[in-house]
Amino acid sequence: TQSRSSAASDVYKRQVYDTTKKIYQYRDIVHGMNEQFHRIYGVEDSEGKHIVVERYSQTGRITEAYNYNLDSLNVLDHMVVNGFGEKEKATIYKNELFPFEKNKVTRYASKFSGFQDSTVILMELYRDFKGTDVKNVISDPIECIKLEEQARYTILNPFTKKETQQEFQSIHYFGKGVGLVEWFDKEKKMHFVLEDIISQEKWIKLISE
Repeated sequence: TQSRSSAASDVYKRQVYDTTKKIYQYRDIVHGMNEQFHRIYGVEDSEGKHIVVERYSQTGRITEAYNYNLDSLNVLDHMVVNGFGEKEKATIYKNELFPFEKNKVTRYASKFSGFQDSTVILMELYRDFKGTDVKNVISDPIECIKLEEQARYTILNPFTKKETQQEFQSIHYFGKGVGLVEWFDKEKKMHFVLEDIISQEKWIKLISE
């Protein structure tokens, strides 16, 4: 029988490595008009193969991007768009986002500029592997991994030393051979589901209409 650890690894890593850019179209089924797009593609350089995931709003505006090592799935780079609309490379302190064993908790932490003058944000993501499930993904049943995420955002003004924190809990499902297929917060105030996987050409036409 396949162990939980190897089963998790299989689900994560069976996502096809492809240098062709694909667009994952997600819809918030709580607020039906709200969409999010992820542009996913593979790259290879002197450090090996990577998977890049860029996140876009429904208007086609990029908000952040993650660069994952293909073998470990650890985060190599994290880009965010700050409050001034500028792309910024975040400082990464902890780079694990994908636990491979049940009840193992991984920690990701990065720091970047806030949305007000002088503030910085420390983002911490704790993920706990809660097992596997079968979900209907674009009408097909697919084996998925369930991750519980605890997110903490600490907003700090280095001059006034004022500090505030916000915390969120959410559930994420990753499908074998697909990747992220669904996520929602514990209160179901938002609930995104993978609706389609389209070409970059079709996406550009879609957001231009």
